[in-house]
Amino acid sequence: MTDTPPASPTRECAHCGTPFRPHRADEQYCCKGCEFVHGLIEGQGLDQFYQLRRGASDPVKGVPFQPRDYAWLTPLVAEAEETNPEAPSLVLDLQGISCIGCVWLIDKLFDRQRGAREIEVNAQRGQMLLSWRRGEFDAVGFARELQQFGYLAGPPTARRGQESHRLTSRLGLCGAFALNAMMFTLPRYLGMEDDFPLARWLDLLTVLFATLCLATGGTYFITRAVAALRRGVLHIDLPIALGVTVAYVGSLAGWLAGAENLVYFDFVAVFIFLMLLGRWTQEYALEKNRNRLLSADHRPETVTVDTGGGERATERLERLKAGQRFFAASGGLVPVCARLEGGEATFSLEWINGESEPRTLKPGQLVPAGALYSGVSEISLQAEETWNDSLLRRLLTLTQTSGRNATLERILKVYLIAVLALAVLGGAGWALAGAGVLAALQVFISVLVVSCPCALGVAYPLAGELAVARLRRAGVFVREETLWTRLGRVRHILFDKTGTLTLESPRLRNPEALAALDATARAALAHLIERSLHPVSRALREHLGIASAPGTVDDVVEHVGYGMVWLEGDTRWSLGRPGWSGEAVHPGEAAPDAAGNAFDCELRRDGAVLAAFAFEEEARPDAAEEIAALVRHGFQLHVLSGDRPAKVAALMAKLGLPADDGLGGLTPQQKADWVEQNAPGSALMLGDGANDSLAFDAALCRGTPVVDKGLLEQKADFYLVGRSLRGLVRLFDIGRRRQLAVRRVFAFAILYNLLAVLVCLTGLMNPLIAAIIMPLSSLVTLGIVGLKLGRG
Repeated sequence: MTDTPPASPTRECAHCGTPFRPHRADEQYCCKGCEFVHGLIEGQGLDQFYQLRRGASDPVKGVPFQPRDYAWLTPLVAEAEETNPEAPSLVLDLQGISCIGCVWLIDKLFDRQRGAREIEVNAQRGQMLLSWRRGEFDAVGFARELQQFGYLAGPPTARRGQESHRLTSRLGLCGAFALNAMMFTLPRYLGMEDDFPLARWLDLLTVLFATLCLATGGTYFITRAVAALRRGVLHIDLPIALGVTVAYVGSLAGWLAGAENLVYFDFVAVFIFLMLLGRWTQEYALEKNRNRLLSADHRPETVTVDTGGGERATERLERLKAGQRFFAASGGLVPVCARLEGGEATFSLEWINGESEPRTLKPGQLVPAGALYSGVSEISLQAEETWNDSLLRRLLTLTQTSGRNATLERILKVYLIAVLALAVLGGAGWALAGAGVLAALQVFISVLVVSCPCALGVAYPLAGELAVARLRRAGVFVREETLWTRLGRVRHILFDKTGTLTLESPRLRNPEALAALDATARAALAHLIERSLHPVSRALREHLGIASAPGTVDDVVEHVGYGMVWLEGDTRWSLGRPGWSGEAVHPGEAAPDAAGNAFDCELRRDGAVLAAFAFEEEARPDAAEEIAALVRHGFQLHVLSGDRPAKVAALMAKLGLPADDGLGGLTPQQKADWVEQNAPGSALMLGDGANDSLAFDAALCRGTPVVDKGLLEQKADFYLVGRSLRGLVRLFDIGRRRQLAVRRVFAFAILYNLLAVLVCLTGLMNPLIAAIIMPLSSLVTLGIVGLKLGRG
């Protein structure tokens, strides 16, 4: 591996606060999106956002400049106004909320909308509740304005009613029940005698609140443990459920028999509360990361087909037949492999096979499933396969990672066998020694009570929550708790190229050419690229600061393979490949091969060149440094790309990686096959498009640096925000520190349980001692985790 050049000093983005490495001395923003939004905020007097912002927020990137369809919103608004004409309201998912400053900004943007009544933004659940006056409020206009400020609105999804929300009410009730159980047990610990007038009532209240706590919170663990056993899985909920059940049943028997040494009702209540608290903490942290993203499903559902006689109909994809003619509009996704009809058309294959440059196809050529039509006018195609046979259907199928933890299951098996054996042998030993049934029962129950995994039930979730929080500050967002158990087995790190190691849009190498244009030329250029999906248009929109606009541009004519032309009166404006003057192209005339970079283009007025733009594919900032650090950590790195091998080789040289470790021209299935053959059970795959979906399924761990495509971020164990890959090394570092903290907690738990069980076997354990050592052991384990993960 070659040495990487020294890195330039970092600075914080003036908008989002994310550290970045500037290309120029006067560069203040990490991306064009942040520069655009910063200008909006300052220009509209919303500067208080920066006073309220806490730490770094998410970089805006290209969100304001992306053409986005909000047709789904209109029927939702109509339904809301029909359901409640007096005060219509609607819940929408929201992506991009980072802090209280974001909530304040969204609230201010809503308040100035005509017809707006009230908005409630829930940052934890990633949603907003809108209320408006019927017939006055423009919901689509508000969604587009939010997009200009870097926030994306989406249809409400069922995934938002999640585990932490369901645990919240249980946790609150069990907290109240546990406090009351402790309060009514305290007189017994202070020496209250049975002949005290209120003794029976206080004992009865203790039983009542412990019973309520068991019914409210204990059943959560019991039902989950039973469900796991039915699936043949040993879960952490099993020892919790076993301890709670035995402690409650034994306490009930002791209370009825008048044996105080068997009564652990306060222990039961507090234990359930602490276990719920640990579980809620764990779920809350992960759900906060999941809910930061829209869960929009990019799976197409319908297609417009030709029914004959010039008639059209909208059919579900499942009913599309091979040989049937269907249509695709600008930006449309081709759902099945199809043959192009009519004239030439340009498609983006970046999402489906990793090719960074658009491909122009002629009539009769096959268009692969998953291609995005980049042209302006509608095209027709003939299906070559059904939806069920389509590769795209396979790529869009979401798979679930296994929730099983083999190591934890082995530990639990040994733990349960050891605890049950000690409890039975201890009780039997005391019974055989003639101590009596109650004394034997006391030893049996006390062993099961004090050996409950209370410390692990609180410290283990806290370790995960602290690790998630530390990574969140580094721009890495963990979605799956099981990632931690798999991360330690990673030996190979696999990268996609286009959009993963490189940025989503090509970089303009000569921005001075754009700056030199006069206002008229800039306005003409903006009109030409306003609705184009070509990567060059996307990059120029970012540099010009053109936000996404509704509607279509009907007066721009696309000459496939050459460029675009707009006639403004007698003036002909064109943007296209070098050497093309904007003249009409004869039908069937093939576009000449581009000289040099296929992204380079010229802006012309009446054939005269006004500006020549040079573009290049740009590696993500810090990619070379991050890769060098991963190599030093002992990982084997490979690039698996669908792009041309020559482009892969060029990037490998730029990043200082051996050329043999980069493979180009791979299909999605070939990527998955490579993972299964060369890195089974040891690969972390980092990708961004549908072409990486099958490799994601084959990899041990998976992550993505792109969170606005609606597919891989829903499959990923983690995702990155920002333009760099700088969080990858941090992910492994925090993973190792979390693993070390968990091991130390396990070591303490073993020592604690050995000592506690020894006390139980000697017959010295009682409810008061158990009530003291249980929270103390939890505090010690929390301290262990905090010292390892809570410090910088």
